[in-house]
Amino acid sequence: MKKIIICMLLIFALLCGCAAQNTESGSPPETGGSGKSSFSSGVWLSHSEINGMLKSSSGFKAEFAEVIKNCSYLKISDIYVHVRAFCDSLFKSEYFPQISAAKELDYDVFEYIISECRKTGIRVHAWLNPYRVSSSSEDTEALDPESPAYKWLHDNDAANDVNVVKSGGIYLNPAEYQVRELVIDGIREILEKYDVDGIHFDDYFYPTTDESFDSASYEKYKSGSENPLPLDEWRRSNVNALISGCYTAVKFYSKDILFTVSPAASVENNYNELYADVEGWLESGCVDCIIPQLYFGFEYPDTEFSFEQLLEQWCGLASCNDNVSLLIGLAPYKTGTDSEPDREEWSKYTDIIARQVEKCYENENVSGFVLFSYSSLVSDNELNTKQRENLKEYIDSASE
Repeated sequence: MKKIIICMLLIFALLCGCAAQNTESGSPPETGGSGKSSFSSGVWLSHSEINGMLKSSSGFKAEFAEVIKNCSYLKISDIYVHVRAFCDSLFKSEYFPQISAAKELDYDVFEYIISECRKTGIRVHAWLNPYRVSSSSEDTEALDPESPAYKWLHDNDAANDVNVVKSGGIYLNPAEYQVRELVIDGIREILEKYDVDGIHFDDYFYPTTDESFDSASYEKYKSGSENPLPLDEWRRSNVNALISGCYTAVKFYSKDILFTVSPAASVENNYNELYADVEGWLESGCVDCIIPQLYFGFEYPDTEFSFEQLLEQWCGLASCNDNVSLLIGLAPYKTGTDSEPDREEWSKYTDIIARQVEKCYENENVSGFVLFSYSSLVSDNELNTKQRENLKEYIDSASE
């Protein structure tokens, strides 16, 4: 009984500590994008967009100058830069292989991005996928020999093989301590090397609900526990351990650096399919900001996923902790889509993003928005251009 009480006190202290630190860190600071206090405007810069710039004939520096120009035009305050998409690294890393296109340059691309953003007051968040190694193949022999996944599979310790799992792709195993340690070490490396404003995860957690995915780890866990958790609760506890560990690592380095997560739009799917207990993270305060991906229009046929319905749901969920900010992920990439059931609305209206930003701005529970992604935002396609100009018109009017 004494041990149980001590454990409960330690857990309580940890949660209180998270909440207390979060109060000091606070919400994202006020931006030039509007007159509303603490309202930020962001954009995701994906790995494919960065690779395209790195391979451009005009050179990365010229390409990124356009990024700065376009973001300044739209009063973007924050850029989420994809530095680790597939267990790799945009920069030279002690833990992950550098992407090939960045290796060819005689300067540090990520350092250059941060430096250029600092000149215009744009904040930079390092965006990571914690578990994904390959989403298109299960061929582990095709991995970079410098990948930690490849090394675990080819070292002399067969016990390390459990750190890598397959399910239509290759993933680091969320159940294993060594995996969490690797992810957190990678975050510490970023914090020590770069003057970033935040560390950011998106919605790639467990890739499947298949029981065989991590069966070896689960069986080992059950054999060593008198009262083992059911599989779904155990998987959520694994992700929770990573999230709390990452938050602690970030705040140990600096209380002013934000730790943000961008979950999928469906609260239920996050919990039951990705094993992401977003409500638990909000309640404990072990994230600074949640950015749900509300990539749906106002007229989405399934009304549960209409933008306003989702916005109301997430505002209600986030209201449990005033120390955690709520930003809304929006989808300019859907402009002019041919895919059902989005096609009609996104081809018909050219002010969807502007109206969604307005809804966010008018809602006292929302601290900003983030756009996915950069290339769709600045596309010269006619529909994208109209969507962008309508957004620009609203941002300008809101900042007056």
